[in-house]
Amino acid sequence: MYHILKNENSYRKLFFAGIINGVGDRFSQVAMLALILNITGSGLSVGITMALRMLPFLLFGPLSSKMAKKWTRKNLLQFTDFSRALIAVSFLFIQSADDMWIIYVGSLLLSSGEALYGPTRKASIPAIIQSVHMKEVNSWEQVSVGFVLIVGALSGGLVSFLFGAKAAFSVNIVSFLIAGFVIRTIPSLESNKPINNAGIEHERSGRMFPLIMASSFLFMLITFDVLVPLVNGIENVLLSVYAVKTFHTGDLGVGVLYSVLGTGFIISPLLTKWITGRFLSVAFTCLFMEGVILCSISQAHSFVHVIILFGILTIFSGVGNTLMDTAVMQTLPPQFHGIYFGLSVTIANTFIGISMFMTGVLLEFISPRMMGLVGGVFYISLGSIYFIWTLRMNLSIEKNKLATVVQK
Repeated sequence: MYHILKNENSYRKLFFAGIINGVGDRFSQVAMLALILNITGSGLSVGITMALRMLPFLLFGPLSSKMAKKWTRKNLLQFTDFSRALIAVSFLFIQSADDMWIIYVGSLLLSSGEALYGPTRKASIPAIIQSVHMKEVNSWEQVSVGFVLIVGALSGGLVSFLFGAKAAFSVNIVSFLIAGFVIRTIPSLESNKPINNAGIEHERSGRMFPLIMASSFLFMLITFDVLVPLVNGIENVLLSVYAVKTFHTGDLGVGVLYSVLGTGFIISPLLTKWITGRFLSVAFTCLFMEGVILCSISQAHSFVHVIILFGILTIFSGVGNTLMDTAVMQTLPPQFHGIYFGLSVTIANTFIGISMFMTGVLLEFISPRMMGLVGGVFYISLGSIYFIWTLRMNLSIEKNKLATVVQK
C-alpha cells in the first residue's frame, strides 16, 4: 500500500488534501456543537444544526457530476475548499444565542460544499489511478476516514477545550485553504482513458434509469444505498447514547468510541490486502458480521466490551466499504462514475438523516439496547439477502451488459 501511495502521485495529493480538510472540518464540528450547547443549552438547536448539515446532500449531490463536467473536477474541488474557508470565517463572529443564525446558515453552506466535494472527489479516484491499484487505493480511503476520526475528533475537542471554539474554527479555515492549494498542484483529475461518445451523451441526458433497470448489479447498489444507511443512522445515534446514558461515561466515552472507530478503519486494510476475489460476497459477509457484533453490543454489560466490539465492527465495515467501492469502480463505465457517486451520496445521506431522526423519536419509547438489537438483526438480514443475491451475479457479465447499454 505504501508503495502504491508513493507512486500514484495525483492520488497521493488528493489523499492528503482530503485528510487536511477532513481533520479541520472535525475541529469545527466538535467546537460548533459544544458552542451551541454553551450559548443556548438547547438540544433542539443541536438537532436543527445536524439536520441542516444533511439537507444539502439531497439538493446538491445530484448536481455534482454536472458541475464537475462544466468546470472540471479539479476546479470544482478547489472552489469548494476556498469557498468553505471563506464561509468558516463567519463562525469567528459568534458571540451569543442571538448569533445562532450564523451557525445555521454557515452549517448549511459548509455542508453544501461537502455535498459537491465528496462525490466529485470519489469519482476522481478511478480516473487518476492505475486500475490494478484500485483495491489498495480504496483501502487508503478507509485509512483516511479513520485518521480523520481519531485526529480530528480528539484534537478538535482538546483544542476547543484549551483555547476556545474560535481557535478550532481558525484551524478549520486554514485547513480548507491548505487543502485547496494542494488540489491546485494536481495536473488533472479527469480520465485520460478513451470514453465512448454514446456513453457521454447517455449520461448528459440524465438517463441513469435505463442503466439501473438493465443491470441487476446497479439495481442492487441503489437498494443498498437506501437500506443500509437506515442502520447507519441507528449506529450514529446509539454511539453517543451508549456512552452517555447507558454506561454514564460522558463526553470522554463518546471521544473514546469515535477514536476506536477510527482505529478500526485504519486496521481494516491489513485484512483487505488478503482478499483477491469475490469482492461482493466478502463485502456482504462483512455486513452480516457487523449485524452480529451490533447485536452483541446491545447485550454488553461492560463499557470495555463495547469499546472492543465497536472496534471489531468497524474493521469489518472498513473491509466491506473498500470491496464495495472497488467493485463499483471496476464494473461501472467510467463516464458514469460521477453521476452514480453523486446519486449514491444523495440517497445514502438522505436516508441516514431520516434514520437518525426516527431513531431519536423511537428512543423515547424503546430502550437503546432494544434499538441496537433491531439494528443488528436488520444488518444480519440484509447481509444474508445480498450474499445470496451475489451468488447469482457475475460482475464480468454485468460490466459487459452495462457497456452494451451505453453503446445503444
